[in-house]
Amino acid sequence: MININTLTGFNFYACTLALLTAVLFCADVNGQKKTSRAANYYVDSKKGDDNFNGRSSKKPWKSLEKVNKTSFAPGDSVLFSRGGVWQGQLVPASSGGAGKSIVFASYGKGEKPLIQANGNTRDAVLIRNQSYIVVRDLALTNKDEKVKEQKTGPTGVRVFSEDFGTISNINLAGLYIHDVNGDNKKGSKEGNGIFWECAGPKQSNIENLVIEDCLLELVDRNGIRGNGTFGIRTNWFPNKNLVIRNCELRDIGGDGIVIKAFDGALVEHNKLFYNRMRAKDNAVGIWPHSSDNTVIQYNEVAFTQNNDWSNDGQSFDIDGNCKNTVIQYNYSHDNDGGFMLVISDAINKDNIVTQNNVIRYNLSVNDGLKRKRLFNFAGVTDSTSVTGNIFYNDTQQEMAIELADIEVGIPKNVVFNDNSFVFAGNTTGVFLKSPKQYKPVMFSGNQLTGNIAGKDNLVNLVDKVETGASRNAQFPQVSSFPWKFLPEKCRTENSGFPQTIYSEMTGK
Repeated sequence: MININTLTGFNFYACTLALLTAVLFCADVNGQKKTSRAANYYVDSKKGDDNFNGRSSKKPWKSLEKVNKTSFAPGDSVLFSRGGVWQGQLVPASSGGAGKSIVFASYGKGEKPLIQANGNTRDAVLIRNQSYIVVRDLALTNKDEKVKEQKTGPTGVRVFSEDFGTISNINLAGLYIHDVNGDNKKGSKEGNGIFWECAGPKQSNIENLVIEDCLLELVDRNGIRGNGTFGIRTNWFPNKNLVIRNCELRDIGGDGIVIKAFDGALVEHNKLFYNRMRAKDNAVGIWPHSSDNTVIQYNEVAFTQNNDWSNDGQSFDIDGNCKNTVIQYNYSHDNDGGFMLVISDAINKDNIVTQNNVIRYNLSVNDGLKRKRLFNFAGVTDSTSVTGNIFYNDTQQEMAIELADIEVGIPKNVVFNDNSFVFAGNTTGVFLKSPKQYKPVMFSGNQLTGNIAGKDNLVNLVDKVETGASRNAQFPQVSSFPWKFLPEKCRTENSGFPQTIYSEMTGK
């Protein structure tokens, strides 16, 4: 369990143990030792025949129906031919075992095996009430060409624990999920690239879910998201141990990655470009909801849209009913709605106050230009520490960006400590809220450089360090910041640092 203290940071020993546990879990799933009883089954959409035994690549099966009707033994592998195309749905019929997952993967050369649901089934892959399952190196689509938006909640992959209790040890790796045309409005009709959910009446959840090395693009509405019947505090039976790493998401209709109803999630080394491309309601790059002990680190989030002056559009959000969230070592740039949202749901018996939030050592460049804000606090949240971040803006457009937008309730115990706010262009950073609203916000030891106005509204402004209002303010010294996720060139060069990061990280 990750123990977080918002004023002093979190317990690194506990965090290391948690991460090590996640690594060991992945090694167990991917590095399984097969016994002599394990078998390989081959499936070829062009040369296969369901009357074959499927035990060799020379006599492969042909159809998904044959695969779905077969109960495989722990340790078995089902291999689809590269270059093959299947219409329909993959539904594993049996579970693997500890160290002997059932693997659905590929063989041969060429493009990844493609499963096209075409809107005829809700999911291209459905893992329902099964454990110890690996699905990797497949391509998945779910586009109904007859409609603009499917109203059925279509997905690429759905992991579903339904009236079952606990399912566990699911690994989704190396998947290419694209062209899912679900509804872009929040609700049961919205589409997802990867989706997990739990339903009753029996309390049911998912443990040890790993999503890694996946590419998702042109998905409406959400990239990677979950839902949880048992994520409310009066019926609290959360999922446990989620890892999302090394994934890339592009051109997502609404939300990028949503950690829903999990206790213990690690989201790291992901790249998200162009979120909220078509949704008109709230959407953010990466955010937890109804989740405890979440770590979000070493991610790049960019170009989240907010063209209609509506809510959200930030790179990150710590949302309602959450506690003990750490957002650290991330690179955020060019997100229309800003860098960060911190919000609580309506406080009642089902929802706790969003609390114990740590936001530290992140780099934000030119965030918030459309919505004209950097941070947004909404509702009554408690204990948020914002430490050691750099917020840089060199936009030449003459406009004002609210640095700490407070609305719909006043947060408690917010500390901005040892951050650098640098406005080096013609844009001005402003503190426009009333002293009453800023009263619970402590600003301590921050460097405020360039065009920053309204500091007199800050009630608790101590140990301030200002270097003037020069329009030629340079990017601050970064050698002391532990951004190991950046290329070495970016960590050693200060001249043109934001541009260097941008070119190195995006290849542009």
